[in-house]
Amino acid sequence: MGTGIGISLLRREIELHIKANKSRLGADRLTGAGAYEHPTIAELARHVTAVVLSVPSSREVEAICLGQDGLFAHMLPGGLIIDCSTSYPASTVALAEQAQKRRLSFIDAPVTRSPEHAELGLLNAIVGSSEKLFPAAEGILAAFCETVLHVGDVGQGHKLKLVYNSMTMGIAAVAAEVCQFASGVDVDLVTLRSLVSRGSTNSGIFQAFVAFLLNEKPDVLAISIANSAKDIECAVRLAGESSVPVPVLAAAAHKLNASVAAGEGELTLPHLSRFRMISEVGLGAPAQTTSPVGG
Repeated sequence: MGTGIGISLLRREIELHIKANKSRLGADRLTGAGAYEHPTIAELARHVTAVVLSVPSSREVEAICLGQDGLFAHMLPGGLIIDCSTSYPASTVALAEQAQKRRLSFIDAPVTRSPEHAELGLLNAIVGSSEKLFPAAEGILAAFCETVLHVGDVGQGHKLKLVYNSMTMGIAAVAAEVCQFASGVDVDLVTLRSLVSRGSTNSGIFQAFVAFLLNEKPDVLAISIANSAKDIECAVRLAGESSVPVPVLAAAAHKLNASVAAGEGELTLPHLSRFRMISEVGLGAPAQTTSPVGG
């Protein structure tokens, strides 16, 4: 996602400074297109007035912002940090408060859609910020987003993104199990797709899973199972802290976590839909009942 965001920023002729995360592939592509690479966060911070973060979770965001070599210690006063990651709202609010003490601004702007949409400048941003900061953030986000939606104060963007992602991953868990069910009882996936496509139960997630299983789109939905599990776990945690019962979402989280525990975390989300003869105690079923569902 970060590579696509960077490509869109460069296309708008915005001076781009980067710090590589895990893969050299994206960093090399961006530097080849004109970006300036820095070996440390501290060095990068001294060269910019705004930073866009796109990392896996709040843990990485906190590591980048805090500490002696972090953004908070080295950005010049007046700097703006925009967190486009799917982070935990309480962490976001705490970081915003600490940033303010450093005369910096920290806001949340998680995005929806894919890395391909990022490169085309067609992401959707969900922004949590003050009314005063929103125009400056919008000007940056518009370089890689089709829609920039202001949803309230800091933290509200991440709350909405977790609610949205919980629905996405909940549908993914159901769609994956339905594909496994169909395979297990010799129901043809092409025929199932034809039927589902004509009804109100149709979804982009289901269509992507079937296209993956039929090898029509082997690279569809590049998000990892581990990252998907992290997102829905955060959503279930937020619901629990807010005393909102979400048993169905909790069951979906269990399915994703079982796949991670089985060593499949680094695989992409559509792998969740592959049929495997694994016997486990069914959620919500009597203790003596087992069923061949994938984990």
